[in-house]
Amino acid sequence: MKWFRKRRPDADAAPPPNAASPPTASPPTGAPPPDAQATPFDATLPPEPFGGGGGPGGGFGGPPSADVVGAFEGAPDALEAGAILGAEPGDRLDRSIAGDPLLALLVTVVEHHGYECRVLNDDQVEISREGRGGPLQMWLTNLRQWVAREPQGEWSAIVSDFVSSLIATTEVDEEDALDLEDYGLIRPLLRTRLYADDFQVGPGEIVRRLVAPGLIEILVIDRPTSLMLVRADMASAWPVSTDEAFRAAYDNVRLDGPLEIESELFDGVRLSTLHGETAYVTAHAVWVGDYPVTGPEGVLVTVPVQGVIHAAPIRGMDVLNAMDLLIKIAWSGYQEGPRSVSPNVYWWQEDTPLLLAGAVEPGEDSLSVKITPEFQDLLERLAQD
Repeated sequence: MKWFRKRRPDADAAPPPNAASPPTASPPTGAPPPDAQATPFDATLPPEPFGGGGGPGGGFGGPPSADVVGAFEGAPDALEAGAILGAEPGDRLDRSIAGDPLLALLVTVVEHHGYECRVLNDDQVEISREGRGGPLQMWLTNLRQWVAREPQGEWSAIVSDFVSSLIATTEVDEEDALDLEDYGLIRPLLRTRLYADDFQVGPGEIVRRLVAPGLIEILVIDRPTSLMLVRADMASAWPVSTDEAFRAAYDNVRLDGPLEIESELFDGVRLSTLHGETAYVTAHAVWVGDYPVTGPEGVLVTVPVQGVIHAAPIRGMDVLNAMDLLIKIAWSGYQEGPRSVSPNVYWWQEDTPLLLAGAVEPGEDSLSVKITPEFQDLLERLAQD
């Protein structure tokens, strides 16, 4: 038996009602919006420092966040600097951001804060200010996903909150620098979480490991108002191996406490949604079997966005319905975002690394879901039982 399915990515891909929307959580009063914080100018930052994803497949609400990294040369599709720097505002709009209201709004807000904003491409800008650290780069994918869910009349407030919190947190972190070579200081701050294997970063190699096809885990440093990706040159100064650093990060994530679980029944499939008030929800997918979500053959898992994990137990041929359900939810959450990770469905089983079960590949008008040989073997075995 070979299972190869095609689905339309529109109405067919809508998730069951309330299947993927855990309760929202508001930031503490007076605190900067948690999803718009950043590391110092010379550090790299993942798609959002705190909070979960939103919308179908998402977790907590809150403003969007930036992909921020330190400056690097040779950015793809970069515009000529003269189109941005040293040009009159009207020229800048005509030459680089005319027709893109979000980008035009972002540039205006950044400049209002006294920073220069250089547009590198439609989804990447670089901001800088004399007297501060090196330029700070932002990827705007998450911000675009976020504002797409809101009326355009609300974009100004969203972008203003986003930029204000980003700059405020960056300046605070810059003034409170860590000794990154002191492993004794850094060890309790290490965490890890999952990203797509094509996650964009800035200068220098970061400490990452392959978890499963399409997924990597990245080592990060948890700071009070932001988190920082660990660069390879930074980790090379520590007296431990990469594996040991990841083990420390795992221990720290576990010590932060377990995730919350919400379970509902859909067409005979028990769907569990794992979420929590932490930036490291996705790390728990690696040990999802520690939660009461597994079946005799393990559990199917999706990580569509940061902030949420969906899981369905594997129980006989009900696995086909479970696969259908997770494909719909994963694709919907991944497409809507923000902070998208993967539309694929993975398979966790005891004493085995996370495996890819089905790879979701979009076409012009449909989704192709390719079942891996390992999962195909399981389906054939279950069909014979």
